[in-house]
Amino acid sequence: MKKLILLTLFGLLFHTLTSFISPKSLKLRNIPKIYSKTSDFSKGWDDGYCEGWRDVKGQNAICPISPIAPIPPIGCTNDSYKCGYNLGFKEGYKAASK
Repeated sequence: MKKLILLTLFGLLFHTLTSFISPKSLKLRNIPKIYSKTSDFSKGWDDGYCEGWRDVKGQNAICPISPIAPIPPIGCTNDSYKCGYNLGFKEGYKAASK
């Protein structure tokens, strides 16, 4: 019973102390974005994956949800739609051929 009371008091104390900390006082580090789902590479990946899938299954096939785009390889940038499209097409073609 003593352990339960101590645990409850500790929980209330912790909750009380942490409820007065404002989120603005916590400083978050600026971490650079390496990958963004909205980058041109990712858009190209999604479009290419769908077209690769349709190349095997037929133009009226419903495209599956494409997997998360990989990190752009060396020579491709995050802004390269064409590079993302080409890589996505190859992966979509492989996935549809299985």
